[in-house]
Amino acid sequence: MNYELTPEQAQIQRMSREFSIEEIEPAQVQMDKDHEFPYELWKKWSELGMAGMLIPEEYGGSDLDPVTYILALEEVSRVSNTFALIWQVHVLVANIYARFASQELKDKYLPIFATGEKLGAYGLTEPGAGSDAAGMITKAIKDGDDWVINGTKTFISNAGTDISDGLVLMAATGEKPNGKKAISSFCIPQDTPGFKLGQSWDKMAWFGMDNRELVFEDCRVPDGNLMGTEGAGLKQALDGLNLGRIAFGAISAGLIQACLDESLKYAKDRIAFGNPISSYQLIQAKLADMATYAEATRQFTLYAANLHASGVPCHKEASMVKLFGTRHATQATLDAYQIHGGYGFMHEYKVNRFFREGKMLEIGEGTNEIQQLFIARELGC
Repeated sequence: MNYELTPEQAQIQRMSREFSIEEIEPAQVQMDKDHEFPYELWKKWSELGMAGMLIPEEYGGSDLDPVTYILALEEVSRVSNTFALIWQVHVLVANIYARFASQELKDKYLPIFATGEKLGAYGLTEPGAGSDAAGMITKAIKDGDDWVINGTKTFISNAGTDISDGLVLMAATGEKPNGKKAISSFCIPQDTPGFKLGQSWDKMAWFGMDNRELVFEDCRVPDGNLMGTEGAGLKQALDGLNLGRIAFGAISAGLIQACLDESLKYAKDRIAFGNPISSYQLIQAKLADMATYAEATRQFTLYAANLHASGVPCHKEASMVKLFGTRHATQATLDAYQIHGGYGFMHEYKVNRFFREGKMLEIGEGTNEIQQLFIARELGC
């Protein structure tokens, strides 16, 4: 497959790299201090057209392809997994609206998602149901021309900021003929009565990203807020999560590259036993592994992104990318920490943050164990 970038892709990749270094990196330092959502940074990023990257031009979006998005996402991830994930969730939600929402919902939300005026969030995970969708207990019951929703979601990103709106919520709406739950998705405006923001979480990383519980108590929305058809929620989720899992490959590639960059620089400067530690083979082996994992993850992610952009089914490849990339990202953060020794324990060093960020990539967007099951199923097991 030809991975040669178009002039536009190369330009956006370069712009994303420059913006990340000049704007996102200092904002990341501030997020680590005050744990606040980076509103000004989001505004600047949106003004470049990045909030609406995959939104059609008719709604004010940039209408770019998934490959361009993946290229830009890796650049952002090299300096801030936090901001990369804020953006990734927003893009995922906007993509769901573009593909499945009614014309009325598209007209209402896509223009304000495109400008970044509003921030998208996706409500799937519950206290007792994440990978196990069958365990979902949030219910939506039809009442005349409305749906009445009751339940609790948890670990939901982007839902509690001052600019959050248009939450995509997954809820059980009945039972299918085979006895399995029918899962549907709904648009929940931020000011809907019965929709309450629950507790936010005290996390070990991603400090500038809003993650919290959402509570629904007799939350009533009109039938027009149903996304697509009743019972199609899981199919929509799989379609959206394919892009999300490919995006996690890009985020992983960015994190691995960041680990390599910091570790190589440190290893050349750190003197032990009279020589830079980069001269010792055990350190060289870790650096070589990082370089290999970064390039392999990058190329695999581009391959999957090209499949997705071409409309080719890529459930297996998306899961493989997520599994491979995040697993090696975690290892890269461990190796970077080890190379830095005691300095890796200190917040002043970037690898400390990388270490705290990396492991969660193996859990978000479907755990790696679930990815293994998906891949095995695609193999015919």
